[in-house]
Amino acid sequence: MTKVWLIGGGAFLGILLIASVVLALTQKEDLLPLGTPAAAVQDFLKATESDDYQVSYDFLSEELKAACTLEDFAGQRRFDRRGTEDSRVTLEKTSTVNGVTFVDVRVTQFYGTGPFGSSESYHQQRYSLRQEDGLWKFSAYPWPYDHCGPLRPAPPPVSPVVEEPGPRPTPVPTPAPLRVPSAEPTARPAAP
Repeated sequence: MTKVWLIGGGAFLGILLIASVVLALTQKEDLLPLGTPAAAVQDFLKATESDDYQVSYDFLSEELKAACTLEDFAGQRRFDRRGTEDSRVTLEKTSTVNGVTFVDVRVTQFYGTGPFGSSESYHQQRYSLRQEDGLWKFSAYPWPYDHCGPLRPAPPPVSPVVEEPGPRPTPVPTPAPLRVPSAEPTARPAAP
C-alpha cells in the first residue's frame, strides 16, 4: 500500500514539474504602453539583449550622440551578455523632476544551477529620459552602457628613474672588526 502512495506522489510531482516548466517557457512579458518612458526603457533593453547597437544608440539624446559615435558606443560593450539575458527587469516607478523623467526598475539576475538550485541577486537601476521631437531619449548613458567608448587599458607603470652617469660618490671605508679576547687561558711558556 505504501508503494502505491509513493508512486502516485512521484507521478503527481513529475506532472507538476512539467506543467511549471511549460508555463514558464510559454509565459510572455507584458508590453508597456507605447509612447511612455517605461516603454522606451523596455525597447532599449530588448535591443541591447539582441545586440542591435543601432537601435540602442538611437535611444540616446542628441547631446549624448554628439559626444559619442555609434562605433564608440558599440565598442564599449563591456558587460557580460548574460547580464541582460539571465535577468528579469521589473518596473518600480516613474517620476518627473524639472523636465527629466526617471524610470526606476529592479534588475533581478539569475545564476547557475548548483546542488541547491539557482540563486539570484537584484539591484535598483534608474534611467533618465527627456522628450526630443516627441520621442523619449536617454539624457544619461543607460545601464548596461554606463559610459561611451571602449574601456581603455590602464596606463603602463611608470618606469623607474634612471640616474644619469656622473661622478660616483667616494666609498666610505668599512672599519675592521674588533678582536674579542678569547675566554680560554693562553698557554704560558715553560720555565727553564
